[in-house]
Amino acid sequence: MRLIIKFIFCGIITALIFPPFSLLPLGFISFPYLIYLLTSKKLIFTKKLFQFNLGFIFGISMNSIILIWIREPFLLDDNTRHLSFLSFFLIIYCSLYYGLVFLILSFFSNKISKILLIPILFVGVEILRENFLYGFAWITFAQVYSINNFLLSLIYYLGTYGLSYFVILIYLIPSSVFLIFNSKKKFILTNIIISLSVLFIGLSLIYINKFKDLNNQKYLINVSIIQLNSSQVDRNNHLNLNKRLKYIEDVIKTNKSELIIFSENDFPYTISNLNDLNFLQKYLNNKQSIIIGGIRKENNDYFNTLYLVERENIQFFDKKKLVPFGEFLPLRNIFSSLDKIVGEKDFKSGKDKRILTTLNNLNIIPIICYEIIFHNELLDDTNISGDLMINITNDSWFGNFSGPYQHFYLSKMRAVEFNKFLIRSSNNGISAMINSKGEIIEFLPLNKKGISTKEITIYQDLNNLTTYHFFIYFFMMIILIVSIFINSKNYE
Repeated sequence: MRLIIKFIFCGIITALIFPPFSLLPLGFISFPYLIYLLTSKKLIFTKKLFQFNLGFIFGISMNSIILIWIREPFLLDDNTRHLSFLSFFLIIYCSLYYGLVFLILSFFSNKISKILLIPILFVGVEILRENFLYGFAWITFAQVYSINNFLLSLIYYLGTYGLSYFVILIYLIPSSVFLIFNSKKKFILTNIIISLSVLFIGLSLIYINKFKDLNNQKYLINVSIIQLNSSQVDRNNHLNLNKRLKYIEDVIKTNKSELIIFSENDFPYTISNLNDLNFLQKYLNNKQSIIIGGIRKENNDYFNTLYLVERENIQFFDKKKLVPFGEFLPLRNIFSSLDKIVGEKDFKSGKDKRILTTLNNLNIIPIICYEIIFHNELLDDTNISGDLMINITNDSWFGNFSGPYQHFYLSKMRAVEFNKFLIRSSNNGISAMINSKGEIIEFLPLNKKGISTKEITIYQDLNNLTTYHFFIYFFMMIILIVSIFINSKNYE
């Protein structure tokens, strides 16, 4: 029982290094303590099923805090409030992966091997969880550094998975130091630590020079973010919908910014035809563009859509990565009783390229809400040279505690990782303009109605290293082979 309590404690401490808590120094307690527990004689001689269960308990303790917001969507409606217990199934699902991690570690008796394996297996969990079934990429250890721009800058070079690996590795250094003085062969871990130090210093120096010569300015553009701060309850009230439409119209009439950005689903009524948006065009001059989210209906299908409205042209992008149990119901025939949560009609996934071009030749990468967490699906050959990322979202589902902040920091990570300016417009906040360094240029706080206007600088053809981020797979494979070798030789 004491062992179980220790792993619960370790999971809780680990959760506190994530936003919005961001108590980063606690990682130097949780991870060495985790190593201590995983290498203790009491654990080594226990059954492998028990070790799986300990990993599961560790995951439950950690994920229950990180994903505490997951109940909030159920609490918005009296019809779904009694189903809030279902949110815990996502926590259970995410925690099972850590049970798998502990199970794999149970086959390794060598302490050095376990230290080398933990970053690999934890990152492996992230990769598997993002790509298995419908995917859930919300929890990555890379997010730990999102609070600090200097540390976050490493994601540009390493990618999300590479940064996750680096974060865990740094936290394991105290354990490595301890083992050096208790190992017969000291030079291996000594070399590891020296290599990590050189890597950190080298990347830090690169960061200093990263933005030294920005002479490829494309142009200056005035941008306005519109945060309506309407609740989910408002969306069921016809009178409120009419008021919202009137407010949108008034904003467009008076706002002279070249780019006016509303948020996800801000247009209050279903759009069956592009002509439904024609009335907005008459208020625009030839240099203005509007971004607004709405529900698009085509035949009998519904899409979550981002619209680009200009004086003579209307374009749109349909959301590709839909939220399971939010925008569609998996295995609807089996889970038909959950219609109260999702609705009787599923959204359809979009198929078009993720790129829109304004009349000013600004190449926009459209990202709708949940899509921002899937870093591997946002850039491809068609949009990698895009000028600007625009993320429209409705975070009123997430409550007022951790969910909106985590979602915001995930957006911030994409700006630095892809080296592109990102504008985030959220229905109820957090809305922001974030440059490629991770600096917040403009900010609208949670649950505040407002308009934020700023002239921003758009740079063209900034270096992008995303095509090299896959090298982390090869690196982890090498370390895995080394770990197996060390374990097989019982090398201490």
